[in-house]
Amino acid sequence: MTGMPTNFSFPSKRKLFRYLGETDAMVELTELATRSFTASAKQSGDVSAFVAGQSQQYDICVNLAELDLLSRHLSRSYIVTVYQSAERFFHEFRQEHVALYQKEWLGDANSIDPLTVTLRNVTASESESEKQIGPDLISRFQYYRIVRNWIVHTKESDISKPQAKFSEIVPYSVEHQEKFRSIDAPNPPAGMCFDDFIYFSRLTKLIAEKLCHIAQPPLDHWTRNFPLTRFKRLSMNAARMRNAVAGRLQTQYGMDAPTAKWIADELCGSLA
Repeated sequence: MTGMPTNFSFPSKRKLFRYLGETDAMVELTELATRSFTASAKQSGDVSAFVAGQSQQYDICVNLAELDLLSRHLSRSYIVTVYQSAERFFHEFRQEHVALYQKEWLGDANSIDPLTVTLRNVTASESESEKQIGPDLISRFQYYRIVRNWIVHTKESDISKPQAKFSEIVPYSVEHQEKFRSIDAPNPPAGMCFDDFIYFSRLTKLIAEKLCHIAQPPLDHWTRNFPLTRFKRLSMNAARMRNAVAGRLQTQYGMDAPTAKWIADELCGSLA
């Protein structure tokens, strides 16, 4: 067997999918409840009276502003939530990449965002990483990062940075046009909506998948660098040792069973 494992992923990617799965469910319920509440308020004929009645019924004090602002506010908070999961992924991915390759990352600076640092370290250059992931995806992710910073740190009226970033979004490649064409996003910063949350969540997952694909080592990396020492206590039982090594590869790195078995056979056979 030569080449790359047919399946490979870092634990950070699988955690990201779990984080976003949990977030997606909560956001979708929130959005459903909000739309239902807003529709009922408008159908009542007197929005202020409806909100006051609901406030009294559920014992929640509400100072009603403009109900139409609620959707915009929530849509922006959803972007912040997705970016929190993305940042956690980049942090964990970095730790796992360093542990696997035993090579520290370079390029940190206060003004450098986590995705850019990642792109500079997963291949020989940032431009090569960008080429493999797709400048269209990266420009969109960076747009949402700037939107998140605007939401969290900047006055709403100062829309210049996110608006400028929106104008820099790269047109879709043929590869990604089909994948995202059904979602009406990205939208300009002043027009953020629920579709932007759906899009940003899917975009983050796709970038994570692509990073794992780029970062997967060739098969001979495992036969040369796999930490076999921790399994040598099983060396008197060759079958158990092979199964333990293969199980570790499948659990830790999402590797398919045939490839994990081949690596385990190579590693354990070398001890015979």
